[in-house]
Amino acid sequence: MDNNLKQQAQDHLASAQSISIIVNPKTGFDGIAAGLSLYLSIKKLGKIVSIIAKNPTVGDARLLYGVDKIGKNDDKKDLVISIADAVKNVDKVTYFLEGDILKIVVHAFPQSEGISTEEITFDKTSTKTDLFFSIGYESLEDLRKDLAHEQDINSNVWIINLNNAIVEKKFAQLDLNDPNVSGISELTTSFFQLLALPLDEDIAFNLYSGVAAASQMFSPKIVTPNTLHAAAWLLKFGAGKASLAQSSSKHQEPDISFPTQNQAVTEIQETQEEQIEREKQAQKEWLKPPKIYRGSKSFDIES
Repeated sequence: MDNNLKQQAQDHLASAQSISIIVNPKTGFDGIAAGLSLYLSIKKLGKIVSIIAKNPTVGDARLLYGVDKIGKNDDKKDLVISIADAVKNVDKVTYFLEGDILKIVVHAFPQSEGISTEEITFDKTSTKTDLFFSIGYESLEDLRKDLAHEQDINSNVWIINLNNAIVEKKFAQLDLNDPNVSGISELTTSFFQLLALPLDEDIAFNLYSGVAAASQMFSPKIVTPNTLHAAAWLLKFGAGKASLAQSSSKHQEPDISFPTQNQAVTEIQETQEEQIEREKQAQKEWLKPPKIYRGSKSFDIES
């Protein structure tokens, strides 16, 4: 990322009041781990943030922080009053303060029967999103399909797209695409480093878990030096000190048995005896008379 785009990303992140993170269901555990890491970090910046993602399995949920925040939006503060058949019955709406009480008056048309309480419903909505994080999407159409009905993407809204695949049809103002990474969590780790986003043990553990899952537990067929560098950086920030890391390690202790002192001495003696026997056998081979071969048109024959 060039310095200009980096500065724009920092500026939009700093100025945004409401931020939404949308995770493509196709990205699986890796995408959810990356999305929740961003959610927890942006929350530390004091922003209003929500995350839309497919709920993980019970087993996967036990390996991630912030799963309970998926699909929830704590910013639903604005009251929306809806009136049925408003075109037929409502002439205008006025309001005034009576002391500290706000009164809203819905004026009916003279020829109408007025507004009944059954035609009035109340709801709460959230602040419009200023910045979207798109996790694993390849088109704006797919992104819009997974958005909540009250959210909208217009030309004034910035989108940061994170994907470990090449996006042929660009739709975001900032694209971070790299097919050479192990997965989206590794790419998101680079984004954390680039923008110096807040990081703690829980966030580092989420990202580390995503990197481990995407790389099939750091399989040498998948990892690159950059993958290991990202994992080491997350360990530096306490991924291994998180409570989930401590609890998971207790259930995954390798079954290793060490020999006793007597067993070790016996194994050494047996090894030495085998070596002496091999040396004696080699000496016998050397003491045998040399084999003589006579030539043939097709093969050598031992005399």
